[in-house]
Amino acid sequence: MYSYEIHCHTAETSRCGKSAAADMVAAYHRKGFAGVVITDHFVNGYSYSAFPETWKGKMDAFVKGYRAAKEAGDQLGIKVYFGFEYTNDGNNGEDYLVLGLSPENLYTDLVDCDQWPIERMIETVHALGGIVVRAHPFREDDYIRESCIMRPGLNIDAIEGFNGGNKREVYNIRALELALKEDKPLVAGSDTHHVDTTATDYIQFEEDPADYAAFCQAIRDGKAFVVHKPKK
Repeated sequence: MYSYEIHCHTAETSRCGKSAAADMVAAYHRKGFAGVVITDHFVNGYSYSAFPETWKGKMDAFVKGYRAAKEAGDQLGIKVYFGFEYTNDGNNGEDYLVLGLSPENLYTDLVDCDQWPIERMIETVHALGGIVVRAHPFREDDYIRESCIMRPGLNIDAIEGFNGGNKREVYNIRALELALKEDKPLVAGSDTHHVDTTATDYIQFEEDPADYAAFCQAIRDGKAFVVHKPKK
């Protein structure tokens, strides 16, 4: 089996990140993972607030975590893919993992996308060949203004049924039930911000996807197995 992390934050970009990108990648390499997707909080979420005013300046700063992770991955021989966690309509816990794109898309196809409604974001990501995963849909926490926002009929590709950052197991159970109800593929992510919380929840494939496009297609086709380690 080939293990992949799809929900990972870095100290370089995510305001809540505690470990440097290179250290995160090294931790997954030590644990035998085939790859990791860096999904730092986008500029409309819990990312650093001191970004430059121009879109290019914002994106140059935003991709620092991914670029540091990719450099470390190339040295270690572990795949590192680009993604991000997109927050819809302010800091309300309505988050989506965007996978399958490249940093270059931010500069050309997604200009000012931090102001887009989620429907337009999903449509554009799909047109570019990427996928969108609803992250921890039932999480409740002090920082969340309005929890459990549901948008029936939203054209997402998968649901994060298990999230290592959820404080209560019931949030995962509800997400699993939602995936079954809406007949959506199920994935899992550690939502890690520190090397000590890596590889708690992740996905596996029987065959290693050849590239990022194949990786996303396998998720879309429901070929990802989920691994979940409940908290004690």
